Amino acid sequence: MPYREFPFLHIEVDEKDSVITMDWDGTFTSAQFREAVTYCMELVAQKKLKYWLANSSRIGEIQPADQKWSSEVLLPRLSELGVKKVALVIPEDLNSHLAITTIMVRGKEKSTFAANYFVKKKDALDWMLGK
Repeated sequence: MPYREFPFLHIEVDEKDSVITMDWDGTFTSAQFREAVTYCMELVAQKKLKYWLANSSRIGEIQPADQKWSSEVLLPRLSELGVKKVALVIPEDLNSHLAITTIMVRGKEKSTFAANYFVKKKDALDWMLGK
């Protein structure tokens, strides 16, 4: 079921499988990025979702301050909410790829979930759901 739409982000929630899927596509400001990610965290809390799938294959540039914010705010919050697995479809753009990897490495000690990187969205979903 689709939820709020952003020009650069499509969000779907599968309550049966307890998955939030974020399909990033395009550029955004720092404020827009944080608003969108915060909205997704609120959906996880509200629906008690256990799996976070970020399809970042077409994500815009994540600013250094937002990388730090993601490591320090997003990842610990997902752990607090009881998220079990985070799957990331890696971006084709090298700078975006490095930004996402940096977020995950910096936030690792504050995270309790399993995380993995994928090239294809289907593989990410299969891993999360144990298929």
